[in-house]
Order: sequence, then C-alpha cells, then structure tokens
Amino acid sequence: MIPLLDTNVLIRFFTFDKDKKYKKLYRFFESLERGDIQVELKLIVLFQVIYVLKSFYKVPREQISDGLIDLLKYKGIRIKEKKIVQRTLEIWHQKQVDIVDCYLIACLEKDSRNLLYSYDRNFDKFNINRKEP
Repeated sequence: MIPLLDTNVLIRFFTFDKDKKYKKLYRFFESLERGDIQVELKLIVLFQVIYVLKSFYKVPREQISDGLIDLLKYKGIRIKEKKIVQRTLEIWHQKQVDIVDCYLIACLEKDSRNLLYSYDRNFDKFNINRKEP
C-alpha cells in the first residue's frame, strides 16, 4: 500500500512554513517531485486543502489552483482520476464556480451521454445535461 498524504502536510508546504520543525518538509517534497518516494493524495484531502487555504489563509484561488496543478506533476504524487482532478482545477482557476461543481463538470464533460440531476442553473453555462428531479 502506498502511504497517504494528510492535509496538514500540504498546508504547511503551501504556506511556506519556515519553522525549524518543518525544515525536512521541503526535502520531503523534493523527493516527491523526483519520484524517490510515493504517496497517494485522496480527493477528500485535496478538497480540504483548497478549503483551508481559501477560507483560513485567504490564498487566492488562482494561486491555489496553480500550486495544486504543479503538485500533481510530481512523480511521487498518486491520485485517482488524475486527469479529471487536473481538469477540475483548471475549471476552478478560470470560472467563479465552487470546487465541487467543477469536479462534477470535469467528470461529466468527457461523456456525451452525461446527465446531472441538479437544481443549480449555473451548470447550464457548461456543456452539461442538467435535469431537475
């Protein structure tokens, strides 16, 4: 089993924590970038990182999405549905849409038979078949 990566590690990395306690953190991420070590990033952790950086640290969405898109290029980062997650971050970077909605859009845009049951009319701006239940 590949080790999992927790939210607090990513938050420390993205907020450039210079505390001596976290000095090894940057070597850890360099090893991830090279692929010397492997970790799995769960989607729920990714969404929590976005929430914490945006709400608590007030990091702009463009900076968060750019940082996460770069992180997904690290050879040692494994995440299921990587292309969908990358597309989610691209949509979120470009549009003023909630990250979860961006994920749903990214999941559905590749499928010509896509259908989303939702009352949210904002989905109508995208190439998504939306239907109210």
